[in-house]
Amino acid sequence: MKSIIYIILLLFFIGCKSNTELALERGIQYYDWGKFDDAITEFNKAKYFQLTKRNETYADLQLLAQTHYNLAITYAKLNIYDKAIEEAQRSVVLMPNKEHRELLNLIRQKIKALQN
Repeated sequence: MKSIIYIILLLFFIGCKSNTELALERGIQYYDWGKFDDAITEFNKAKYFQLTKRNETYADLQLLAQTHYNLAITYAKLNIYDKAIEEAQRSVVLMPNKEHRELLNLIRQKIKALQN
């Protein structure tokens, strides 16, 4: 009987998502629904959760970079390019991968096109 309880507790704790992950998922869902202001609120919550804890692992950095990336996309969708570029740059600093660099370049191209 004890072993069953331990297994259930282990599964419960393994299946739990962090506040950051839950806020990111809600933000993505709001974005998909076209509720961009709500998406920004959720992404900012995720950013707050990550910034108030000690980011000690690679996974923590990935979550924070993904939060900035999602914020950049949402701000760009709303044509708030100053905020979009700021968030995209932060995502690249944290995770300088191809996807994050491409987003930053796309936002820069859009800004350049609007200036011409």
